[in-house]
Amino acid sequence: MKKVLIINENPLFRDYLKQKLSEEQIEVVLTQERQDSFTRLITNLPDLVIFDMGIGVPEEIEFFEKKAADSNTSSIPVIITGPIQDRAYIASLAKFGVIKYFEKPIQFDMLLESIGKVLHTPLAMDDSPCVLDLHRNNDVIFIELALGLNREKLALLRYKLSELIEHDNIDIPKIVIMLTNLDLSFVDGYNLEFLIDNVISAPRIKKSNVKILSLSPYMRDFIDGHQNYSEIELSTNLPRVLSSLVETTGSSNVSDLITDKILTQSEGLDEKNDSIDTRFSSDSASYSSEHKKTGTVLKIAIIDDNLDSLNETKNCFVEIGADCVPYTSGQDFLNSWESENFNLVIHDVLLKDQTGLNVLRALQTEPDAPPVLVYSQGLQRDFIIKVLSSGAKSYLVKPQKPQVLVQKALSLLGK
Repeated sequence: MKKVLIINENPLFRDYLKQKLSEEQIEVVLTQERQDSFTRLITNLPDLVIFDMGIGVPEEIEFFEKKAADSNTSSIPVIITGPIQDRAYIASLAKFGVIKYFEKPIQFDMLLESIGKVLHTPLAMDDSPCVLDLHRNNDVIFIELALGLNREKLALLRYKLSELIEHDNIDIPKIVIMLTNLDLSFVDGYNLEFLIDNVISAPRIKKSNVKILSLSPYMRDFIDGHQNYSEIELSTNLPRVLSSLVETTGSSNVSDLITDKILTQSEGLDEKNDSIDTRFSSDSASYSSEHKKTGTVLKIAIIDDNLDSLNETKNCFVEIGADCVPYTSGQDFLNSWESENFNLVIHDVLLKDQTGLNVLRALQTEPDAPPVLVYSQGLQRDFIIKVLSSGAKSYLVKPQKPQVLVQKALSLLGK
């Protein structure tokens, strides 16, 4: 059985992830104590570590240094969830075995996909269309669902609600579940139960403070048929729902209520980027690729006009989670490298088009250029000196075992 160690101080995140992985027959070990992390690691020797990182926590750096120094743990892959960090800093974590770094708010489907790839165990995911948005104004939390009822998102809903309530210290949360854009029928009953049960199981939520807005005739039969939901009000009228939840003065009108309570900018966790995202990468194209957080730690350019050698080198770094961009021409690389934000360049200077040294000299004049590891056939001593004086950080003779090449490349990061 595959084993995962989760090091995370947030109990809701730990428990949710444990439940999801346990359903896939993956053993999960939990810890929230930073001081206890390495002991748990060396005792359990998991197949993967999922680590929630803070900013400037000494125990975290100590954990990674111990992990890298111990032959029993150095090769164990790590996926990190953490705050927005400098790209160079994230890339430097690769030498500790970090293969993915997911900035918060995390797209949970991307995280699960990465976990499955590392463990060679594809994790089941509901990929049915669904947009789930949460926002709050004062003590009213609006939950809006469109397109469908995705069970992954419905499961995340309890986590999001609990986090929002605790984070903003809402004493008596009032919930409006907006299903106005859903065409519901009896086949949705199972998922509707899952939705409502996750809402009412969140802390401090009373059923009498839960309102459902729906235009579906089926929804009335569904609520009436569940004794457990008898205190939940169903309405087709938004002003009525708002009036029952929000304190108003005699001068307030429906237009003001809608503007003030729904259309104003939302408050909550997403502003602080310390949460899980309710938008998944599989959502509509309008959720543009620049917001898709793939977790990539390293982006590497590989320049080699020998296709066999190029593919062998690429495979070495794909295995550690790197995003690799191949080039068979030095000039092609020079034409595009500035827009790619590479962390590292693996470069065979013996190119047929004679652009090998041109690449080094061009990068040498750029202050933000990535470090270059020259990986070529044996060269004359004088040429090696020329290569290093032209800006290469190091030189390695082809061919090498994958672990040697990777270790040499990672040693250049963070210098």
